[in-house]
Amino acid sequence: MTSIRFLLLSTSPLWLLAACQDRSVVAKVGKTEIRKADVEAFMSGRSARAQGDPLTALEDRALLAEAARRGGLEDSPEVQARLAAARREILAQAELNKALSTGLDDVALRERYQKEKAALTVRQVHVAHIVLRVPPDAPAEKKLAAQTKINTLYAKILDGASFQEVAEKESEDAVSAKNGGDLGPIREGQVDARFFETAVQLKKDGTSKPIATAFGLHILRALEDPKDVTPTFEEVRGKLAAEARREAETELLQRLRKEIPIREWRDRLPTFDAGVAASGKGQGQ
Repeated sequence: MTSIRFLLLSTSPLWLLAACQDRSVVAKVGKTEIRKADVEAFMSGRSARAQGDPLTALEDRALLAEAARRGGLEDSPEVQARLAAARREILAQAELNKALSTGLDDVALRERYQKEKAALTVRQVHVAHIVLRVPPDAPAEKKLAAQTKINTLYAKILDGASFQEVAEKESEDAVSAKNGGDLGPIREGQVDARFFETAVQLKKDGTSKPIATAFGLHILRALEDPKDVTPTFEEVRGKLAAEARREAETELLQRLRKEIPIREWRDRLPTFDAGVAASGKGQGQ
């Protein structure tokens, strides 16, 4: 047994011996070593629907990369630029994550929530509506017919007809019509501005005159008085985290611009069309 083991060791390639000794290496494709961390990173970026063995899939990508290197593609300016861009983005994200390591935990975000609580408070209404769908580009005769009908429905309600019954029968919002037009609580910013501003002027049981929005013609009925509400921490956690991240990134970049020298040669850049640049599209697209 000892002689056989010695023979295997003496005839095995050095890279195979090294790979056997390094437990982090899980495969080798040509000269490319695949490590546990590579598989974990590959899995974290995979689609939830991706099927099959992750190591085999990673080996397939490594095979293609190995073939590209052997064919000299790694040295092409385009590939080098893309490799540099990928490396730059990964390092930039790592630096941002480090800078944000303490700014996005629940303790920091809850402190931010308490400071911004007043600014987070919004108006809320609870209304029902009757709507006739009238697209903005509808023919004039259709718009006139809808206006005539909504005025007739409004007159019926003023004469004592049940708003709920009229909504159930006439409203073209099928979902709310089943509940007598009840839309549930609505917060500022969640609906058309004119719709909300009309609703917030109503007291409980008040009815609005017909109004027009981009969605059609409406009659509103207030089911409660308007009130101010403050969203819970859980409701705005994502918003607070996004704000904290933007602020931290801005502060970090401002500090780095003071610490790390930057030199520019803008005259060497290609000339881009101002309109195309503003739309986010570059040359060659």
